[in-house]
Amino acid sequence: MSLSELIAEELERQGVDAVFTLMSEETAKLIVEVDRRGIALYSTRHDSTPVGMADGYARSSGKVGVAIVGRGPGLTNALNPLVTAAKAGSRLVVLVGASPVDPDAAARARAEPMGKHIDQESLLTAVNVDNVTLRSPATAIDELAQCFALARRGAVVTVNLPTDVLTASATASGQAPIAAAPGTGPEPAPDEITLVADLLEESWASRHPVILAGHGAVAAGARDDLRHLGDITGSLMATTLKAISLFRADPFDIGVIGTLATPLASELVSQADLVLVFGASLNHYTTYRGDLLRGARIIQVDDSPEAPGRYMPAELSIVADARLAARALVDELERRGHQSSGYRTAEVAARIRDFSWDDSVVDHGDATGLDPRTVMIRLDQMLPTERTLIVDGGHHFEFSITHLGVPDPRGLVFPNEYFSVGTGLAAALGAAVARPDRLAVLVVGDGGLMLNLGDLDTAVRHRLPMVVVVVNDGGFGSEMHYLRVNGLPDLTARYDNPSFAAVAEGLGARALRIDSLDQLDQVPGALRDLRGPLVLDCKITSEVRANWVDFLFLPASVAGR
Repeated sequence: MSLSELIAEELERQGVDAVFTLMSEETAKLIVEVDRRGIALYSTRHDSTPVGMADGYARSSGKVGVAIVGRGPGLTNALNPLVTAAKAGSRLVVLVGASPVDPDAAARARAEPMGKHIDQESLLTAVNVDNVTLRSPATAIDELAQCFALARRGAVVTVNLPTDVLTASATASGQAPIAAAPGTGPEPAPDEITLVADLLEESWASRHPVILAGHGAVAAGARDDLRHLGDITGSLMATTLKAISLFRADPFDIGVIGTLATPLASELVSQADLVLVFGASLNHYTTYRGDLLRGARIIQVDDSPEAPGRYMPAELSIVADARLAARALVDELERRGHQSSGYRTAEVAARIRDFSWDDSVVDHGDATGLDPRTVMIRLDQMLPTERTLIVDGGHHFEFSITHLGVPDPRGLVFPNEYFSVGTGLAAALGAAVARPDRLAVLVVGDGGLMLNLGDLDTAVRHRLPMVVVVVNDGGFGSEMHYLRVNGLPDLTARYDNPSFAAVAEGLGARALRIDSLDQLDQVPGALRDLRGPLVLDCKITSEVRANWVDFLFLPASVAGR
């Protein structure tokens, strides 16, 4: 058997049910072997899209996403989504064609002034992406199995497949056991739990406690234990963006805090005297550069020793699994018979219940376009609640994340860790594959969509039901507002766009042009029996400025912080 055949068999053995690819000559035989084994194969129109799809698939499903791209330009085209996924800690195995490892052939490839050869290992190492080169057919399958084990622990692993090794004859190895999903993290030290319990029992120090959960709490499955801890301590429940909607059914949930917080959440958190942080890094976006938590004592729990204190100091740092730490603290407080009302008063409960983001929006649509906030509010009412919201980078992201609800943390895919605009469409395609039970809803700017417009065709060809909301403000919104706050004209950031509705229809998608709020009434009918993408080309005013613009582009004194 060739190594290509054995790799395809190993993918099947690892439980891979979808592979995302753009074929090249060095990966063609491998792709054929994958297809022969009945693994769903999704072909794209650009090399970046398979990696972005694998990322969206992994984020939405929790499984390992698998992509296959070609060597040289295939890899360099895919770098943006690859770096994005690596920064996010997504679970990905990316198989990449590579130049031969035979010394003579490798020397010829390096000496050739034209051709696909580059030093892929050095390139990947330079951008902090774990990578392995399969140099021998005899060890390749065991090495690939190890790559899957590493990916399941939360890593992107790129596997270089040299052409001479990939086509060589090989025999199956002893087949190492498939690595299970990561287990629980470290347990908290009992004396540290005792210290936290002592602090919570000091009424002067815990009259206004807040529990803040981040991605680490989601990954650890800590929701129920944290809610129990909140009940005992009288804490308000808050999250980072990556843990959005973790506590959405809790009457004392104040949602995301930081730059995307509601005014009520910011007010309540700023008055906290004790913040219990579970699996959150406390980065500048979450804490508004530390201002939100400046008056609180901070207890930070994280399973990584590097996390506590990375962005702001904590009074006590505990290296432990979020769920195990929450449960241990609950057990200790219950042993003591501790019960506090804390921040949970009838007045606070009423304020949380009665607050609505939507009610605070004053529509600023004008002759140039609609208010993007109003558009999102209307779409939230029309689209199915069981949805995966995928948000591309760009000025618009605040409006959709704020006003389009999601059912749980996996319901939001925001591939913006590298601030690379244009990664959203691929991630949405992958999310649609991963969760067919949820409607994939992509919100993307006109500039972001134009970066990989051709892959709308991928959604059409593979009949992937999804809604693509184009926030069409006629240019690059972030840059327009950046120029404005710096007192410069914004004309160089503006573009004349084609009709995205017409382009989408030309590719075989359904489409609506939305120039007025009344035209949104057509959306429910267009969603019926949807078997591909529905593109909503929404003409948006560029006069509504997102709050994050002041945070990033203005000095703190000018921004009011």
